[in-house]
Amino acid sequence: MSNITIDRFDDYYRELHQHDAYSWQRRLAARVVAGDWPPAIDLPTGSGKTACIDIAVFAMACQAGRPVAERTVPRRVFFCVNRRIIVDEAHQRAKRIAQAIWHAERVGPPDKPVLRDVASALRMLAGTDSWSDTPPLDVLELRGGIYRDNRWARSATQPAVVCTTIDQLGSRLLFRGYGVSPNAAPIQAALIAYESLILLDEAHISRPFFQTLIHVKRYLDPDKWAERGIGVRGVQVVPMTATPPEGVSIEDVIGLDANDRRNESLDRRLRANKVAELVKGPAVADEAVKAATKFTEDGPAAVGVIVNRIATARAVYTALRTTHPDAALELVIGSMRPVDRDKQADRLRALVGRDRPVVTTQTSFVVATQCLEVGADYDFDALVTECASLDALRQRFGRLNRGGRVDAKGEPFQAEAVILIAKGDIKPDEKLDDDAPLDPIYGNALTRTWNWLNHHAKEGQIDFGIDFFEQLLKGHGENGRIPVRLLAPSASLNAPVMLPAYVDLWCQTTPRPAPDPDVSLFLHGPQRGEPDVQVCWRADIGESPDHPTSEQWADVVALLPPTTAECMSVPISRLRRWLIDQKNDAADRGDLLGVTADDSDGDGNALGRPALKHDGVLWRGIKDSRPIKSPDDLRPGDTLVLPVSAGGWDVLGHLPRTSQTETQIDLTVPVDCAEVAFLAARDRVVMRIHPALRSMWPMGEVIDTLFERLADQDDGPPLAELSQLLRSVADSLVQEEPERASLIRRLAAPSNLLRETYPDKRGALLMSRRRIGISQLGWLPTLDDGDDEPSRTRRDKPVTLADHTRHVIDELERALLRLPAAVMPDAFRIAAKLHDVGKVDERFQAMLRRADRTDAWLMAGSLSTLLAKSDGLPQTRVGHAAARKRAGLPEGFRHEMLSVQLVERCGQLPADETTRALVLHIIAAHHGYARPFAPVVLDDNPPDVSIEDLTIVAAERLTCPSHRLDSGITERFWALTRCFGWWGLAYLEALLRVADQQASAGEDAGNYDNTYATEMAEITA
Repeated sequence: MSNITIDRFDDYYRELHQHDAYSWQRRLAARVVAGDWPPAIDLPTGSGKTACIDIAVFAMACQAGRPVAERTVPRRVFFCVNRRIIVDEAHQRAKRIAQAIWHAERVGPPDKPVLRDVASALRMLAGTDSWSDTPPLDVLELRGGIYRDNRWARSATQPAVVCTTIDQLGSRLLFRGYGVSPNAAPIQAALIAYESLILLDEAHISRPFFQTLIHVKRYLDPDKWAERGIGVRGVQVVPMTATPPEGVSIEDVIGLDANDRRNESLDRRLRANKVAELVKGPAVADEAVKAATKFTEDGPAAVGVIVNRIATARAVYTALRTTHPDAALELVIGSMRPVDRDKQADRLRALVGRDRPVVTTQTSFVVATQCLEVGADYDFDALVTECASLDALRQRFGRLNRGGRVDAKGEPFQAEAVILIAKGDIKPDEKLDDDAPLDPIYGNALTRTWNWLNHHAKEGQIDFGIDFFEQLLKGHGENGRIPVRLLAPSASLNAPVMLPAYVDLWCQTTPRPAPDPDVSLFLHGPQRGEPDVQVCWRADIGESPDHPTSEQWADVVALLPPTTAECMSVPISRLRRWLIDQKNDAADRGDLLGVTADDSDGDGNALGRPALKHDGVLWRGIKDSRPIKSPDDLRPGDTLVLPVSAGGWDVLGHLPRTSQTETQIDLTVPVDCAEVAFLAARDRVVMRIHPALRSMWPMGEVIDTLFERLADQDDGPPLAELSQLLRSVADSLVQEEPERASLIRRLAAPSNLLRETYPDKRGALLMSRRRIGISQLGWLPTLDDGDDEPSRTRRDKPVTLADHTRHVIDELERALLRLPAAVMPDAFRIAAKLHDVGKVDERFQAMLRRADRTDAWLMAGSLSTLLAKSDGLPQTRVGHAAARKRAGLPEGFRHEMLSVQLVERCGQLPADETTRALVLHIIAAHHGYARPFAPVVLDDNPPDVSIEDLTIVAAERLTCPSHRLDSGITERFWALTRCFGWWGLAYLEALLRVADQQASAGEDAGNYDNTYATEMAEITA
């Protein structure tokens, strides 16, 4: 029973942040704990609205002790905003919360008893224990999909906070996740649709997506769009906006009240003045440099410069680097690698963030695009901003004197600002043509905003302080709000009506149908969205003799697949143009997500020069990756791996520099940062040893020996010799690179060392079997999202079919005990017991044992000897295909389809037609197929199969294979979709799928033993 109640919220907040909660935070917490999220939240910038994450987590803990059927608080929280940078900021806050809770659980400081109890309550929700490697609260950032980076969806019960953009969240909800494999798509759609809360920040600039969310909520109503419900609450949506949705009573909205004014810190923020001068000039970049320089003439100042174009930001940054060589200077744009952004965030935190001094002692310039205008917790002394729509300007001024600071004398700090406009953007309102707007980003709202500001300015100045501006809007706005004509164009867009026919098409994920409605229309409206792709650079692919051949590049990348931390999110049109070496007009665009793309960005031929100038690997997983052939090959969410020699990072995005020179890049985070990123993402040490990578290491005889020995033969030296060699390398690096030396020592133990040979046999990838425990939260490794692709962590020994089946059943029981009453729980238990019986095929067993079918047949025979998981299938596509061919297994064989054929002949199936259909469908779909068709497999010589009381002879397998249209697979899918709804059926599938994945992850980690079995017996009893 949880002992967390609303009475402990103040202590909870104080333990997290070392200061008291605001009044609005207490009021919201009381309301949410009672099970009632408000229909909208209207809070000014600087009032701490990201604390909604803190409140959602506390509410989870409060309800953990209630009976499952009475819990009304979602266990998954999605904080969504249409800015990449702000996703990072929210993620950092959520991570600090999760760290504090887990630290309190593990260390148990006496001054944080509430956090310790919150950890216990969250454990109750998840069904995990304090000794588990899983944290009480999981946190993840989705700001650009990397294939298989799906750990937020590893469990139906785990409390989680996911910080994400509209593109990433919305595409997943609609079964078309950018960067998500089709097999994983139904799980992610289902776990967003049920037992989830979406906090949509700045909802007024995301109107089409909010409308789409309302449509989804309607389709989740089982009384209207399904024959029966699944007993699980659908998604809750809370917009955070100064413009609440139509029909919402202002009294029902959470906002500030008189009690908030009694908080001195918050009151200072609200009263702080932010006087801005209106300046026009021939070129924004030149005027911005002049204004920024002027603000530093009287002493050190922290100056923010926010402009509307990436090209303008680069020009200002370059000029200031020349004129102020001694100043701290940062360029902040949306397209940066997380590993670089984390380091930059640390620097910014000390300059203008949470850790900034009250009185500035060092001059600094932060030059940014729109990516910084919403929610970033930065506090400038002075602000230079290009004119934009009025709502965008208001957000930018939220970064000026954000904390309502006082000066050295205790007087309110006098912040200064300039609003700039190019003379070509000035035009009287009556001469503006909305069919031909002056600005491609803000339309005519930019010019109208400038005219409105000039009309209400006094002596060319206007105050953007929160209180001052509220008074201005009360006198000259529309019902106290910003006039609609001054809002960004996205504020007036509408999404298309989401017809049931569209959802019928989206729910078909393998294969996807044609036509396939474009989900971006439902995320951004008729203003065609500009989705991202991911780009990273690798030094072990290239054209020199030291590199593997280009035909081997995909297998080289497969040794160490890309992770989120090393990938730069880039608008797809910008990358397409760069790939054919065309002038990058996209760099002249803004840095908003969902802004209209170039009309020709989907057609390589329309660009005039379709020939690729930059080769790379289009990474879509081990099976589907290949060299890129054309810019049109790119799809939203794809990952492109480029050779370091291709360059392009300063065209596609930004890599921060350590000096003021034009070319020097921060060498602490090299262009190829795969090992650093993998360590951050997976908490495992990995090293690539290959001649192409020798320059990334210091010179030294012992390091030369390591490279020579691993390039000397196919498998290199024995593990014992390799281990000793690694220790010698670590000793040689102690003085020069102590951190790398420490990691190599952790890797060096023979029992901890995995080795995989490069496809050209001239090197090896070395990886630690075990996580090393240095990550801040120690997240579980990414789980399989479908297919029988090999795990990145090899098992010490194979897993038998009997053991794996038992583990899946146990994991499923864990979940069912903690979820609302599931539909037909017996159906899940039967499916869990029989889902993998198709692995009895002797050819599949031979592949798992890396043998031919004769050897496998001699070794197999019973559940105790049949395998479910191998102890070491090859990691590369070529090696995996060779193992399959040796075993005689047809290409594309799916063991779950054979399971269905066997189970259909089983006498244990329920008599009820719907329950029987659900059992068979869950088995068929437990790796993401059968939605709606089974994959086609040409299998002309299948063997007889028999396991316990299940038997099917070869003739029967040939007579009615699962891929035939009359096999029943497709009919069951559509019948069950009509029964449980589009997302409802996906959720029911997900229960078995995540149990299967959890079992596999536990087997990789060695978590199953007698203690675990005893605990499961006690839980079920």
